[in-house]
Amino acid sequence: MRLDLAQRLVGHPGELGREREEVVREFLRRYLPKRFEIATGFVFDAHEKVSEQVDIIIADSFRCPRFETVGGTRYFPCESVVAVGQVKSSLTSTEQFRAALLNLESVKELDRSGGGRARDQATCEPIEQLANHLHQIFTFVLVTGKSLSRMIATETMMEFVLERDAHLWPNVALAMDQWLLTYCCDEGVCPNPMHSRGVASQPADGQQDLVMRFYLLLARAIEVTAVANLPYSAYLHRMGDWTAEVSFSTRDTPPPYLESIPR
Repeated sequence: MRLDLAQRLVGHPGELGREREEVVREFLRRYLPKRFEIATGFVFDAHEKVSEQVDIIIADSFRCPRFETVGGTRYFPCESVVAVGQVKSSLTSTEQFRAALLNLESVKELDRSGGGRARDQATCEPIEQLANHLHQIFTFVLVTGKSLSRMIATETMMEFVLERDAHLWPNVALAMDQWLLTYCCDEGVCPNPMHSRGVASQPADGQQDLVMRFYLLLARAIEVTAVANLPYSAYLHRMGDWTAEVSFSTRDTPPPYLESIPR
């Protein structure tokens, strides 16, 4: 798997930005279940709040529609989104790292509960992202080139998470062939921020396929992250009451059902 991604990236040596992001998206499309749409765009919630643009959006296409502008920009309801990620061709400053994490936080901040109307389709439980890590969108940073040292990256991530509530924390950061950052829980290394006791940093020591480890964390997460059908009433509440004029067949009060009127 690592070799596959590396070869895809080598095939685009002079391409940065959108082209390299699409290489990673195509890689994920190949290895993740087909029911998940993988794209770039924006995520929004029922309160009309919209995230920053993210490089990778993974959404359950069976649950909610996604919306597209005339120019091709895509918008996804947060209830159907299970993961988002930022792709960096290089990550050589703490400012870059924090900017990527803040971008992901703009998705984590969205209200997946649909104002209290959204329910997990698997369990029928109300979506409660503030308390349940399985109701939170999984977020990651993926670096394909030169990166900060593992020590500096770990310190930066530790500082970042200690500044905010746990439901806003990123889940994984991967610098290919260099390091992987996530958390340590009582059961061992895990990407669950709600039960973490520390930041876990795994070096690429020649024995570790970090891409495979990243894939396993991501693939497991998108299978168990709660998704909900679009709570249309929450999104359309601003439309207000109907103002339609009604025509009746008689002046009786109440008027009869139309189907009961003799033909």
